[in-house]
Formats: sequence, structure tokens, C-alpha cells
Amino acid sequence: METENPQLVNTEQLLLATVQQSEQEIKFLRSQNISLTEQLDAKITQGEQLAQANHRLQTEIIDRQQTETALRLLLERLLSEKSDLEIILDTTTSHSDTIEALLYDKALSLAREVTIDGLTQISNRRAFDQRLEIEWQRAARENSSLSLLLCDVDFFKRYNDRYGHPTGDDCLRSIAKAIESCIRRPADLAARYGGEEFAVILPNTLKEGATLIAEKICLAIANLNIPHESSFVRDRVSVSIGISTTLPERGVHPRSLIESADKGLYLAKNQGRDRAVYSS
Repeated sequence: METENPQLVNTEQLLLATVQQSEQEIKFLRSQNISLTEQLDAKITQGEQLAQANHRLQTEIIDRQQTETALRLLLERLLSEKSDLEIILDTTTSHSDTIEALLYDKALSLAREVTIDGLTQISNRRAFDQRLEIEWQRAARENSSLSLLLCDVDFFKRYNDRYGHPTGDDCLRSIAKAIESCIRRPADLAARYGGEEFAVILPNTLKEGATLIAEKICLAIANLNIPHESSFVRDRVSVSIGISTTLPERGVHPRSLIESADKGLYLAKNQGRDRAVYSS
């Protein structure tokens, strides 16, 4: 039986030991590689997070800069407006009397626009309605008479057809002025009732006084001597007037007075026009 070569046995053991050591070193290196890979991934993740945080910070810085710029511009604008307001305030304070006068004139102008007829420049229908209601209530309290005249230009449509609307407007202006010239008391009111119709409110006036004013109006318009070749009454402009007088009562509407005067106007036209007729 052959004996083993001691030298060969030692070589195999050494080789085996070397292989085992190499395997352990490889395992260690693999473990180290995994650990380093995990650390690298963690660093990459941390770097991405830092990059994102830096981006957010840069965005916030830009937003703050833009906000500061906007606030600075707003402050400059406010300071400028404050300066302008101070100038306006100083001007307003130093010219307050003039401004108040201008505002008062404007208020009067607006009031005139509301109550004055644009064509004839006497009171309009709105002013008539308001004044009639006021005078009706006053007469009812004081147990005094109230008279009303309704005036209509005779054949005015034929006048317009013959002479044209601009001349017709001139005619209405002249008639309005003539009617207004026939009333004297502050409480009396002449108004354009509508179209070619005019109305006159006569507070505290009896039948006789109202009739006198109506006849005076007829004469004043006749004295205008305005040609009217298309009239069936005369060759000059004339008017028909309805007259009514009443003692107003509380709870009774003033339209009753208007209806009575309108009835008188109808009678005046039916009797040949160019006259004033009383209706009770």
C-alpha cells in the first residue's frame, strides 16, 4: 500500500483554504457592494429632495420679489393719489362757496327740467298735476273755491298743415306767453296741458273771476294777430276755453274739476269756438 505524499496533501489543503478565503472575501465584497449601492441610492434620493427643496426656495424668492415690486408700485400709486386728493381737498375747501352755488344752480336746473315744458317754457303737465292736488287739498282745508280753465287752440292741426310744424311751435310759444301774462297772483299757474291744450289753475277764485280771466286770455290771443287762413272760425289764431269752479272736499278727487272744465271746453267748441264757456 502506497503512502500519501505529505507535500501533495499540504498543497491541497492550502488550495482549499485559499478558495474558502476567496469565497468569504467575495461574499464580503458583495455585501459591501450592496451596502454601497444602498448608500448611493440614498444619496441620490437625498440629492433629488435637496434639488426640489432648492427649486421651491428659488420659486418662493422670485414670488416674494414680485410681490415686493407690486407692493412698492401700489404704495407709489397710493402716495400719488393721496397727493392728488390733498390738492382737490384744498381746492374744494378754498372754493366751497363757489361749488355750493354751482350745485344749487344745477339743482334748480334739474328742477326746471322736471316741471317746465321744453317748448313753451311754462309749467308742464307734471307740474300741473302736482299743483292741482296741492291747491285742491288747501281749498278743502280752508273751505275756499278753486277754478280751472282748459284752453284749446282752434283748428291747430290745420294750422300746422298750412304753415308747418316749426311755425306751429312758434305759435304755441306765443300763446303760452300770452296766457301767462293774464295771471298775476303767485298761486295762479299756467301750464301746457298737452299738445295745443293749456290749463290755468286759479285758487280762491269764484266763477265770475275765472270767467274774467278766460275772456282776458281770449282777447290777449286775439291781439297776437297770428294769421290762420285755414281756420273755420276767423282768419286769426283763436282759442276755446272751458271754465269750471268748485268747492273742493276731502276725499273727492280733483279730476272732477278737470272733467267739468273739459265739458265747458266741449260746449265752447260746439257753440262755434273762439269763446269761453262755464260748466258747473
